[in-house]
Amino acid sequence: MTDAFKCGDRVRLKGGGPTMAVTGASPDKAGMPTIWCAWFDDAHVHNTAGYTAEDLKAVELADLGSPP
Repeated sequence: MTDAFKCGDRVRLKGGGPTMAVTGASPDKAGMPTIWCAWFDDAHVHNTAGYTAEDLKAVELADLGSPP
């Protein structure tokens, strides 16, 4: 796993978007280092995608607010 993020970290794209959980790190099909993330959208559909570490920022648990 990259030094930037580890499994279970909460992240968000620097440009905004949902809070995601880091699920792993491995090269993508082109061999580029990729941080794999998972999240649920507003329709409660599970999504996964890979991003570069430079595209992501850490989300502190305190920033998430109170549980619903």
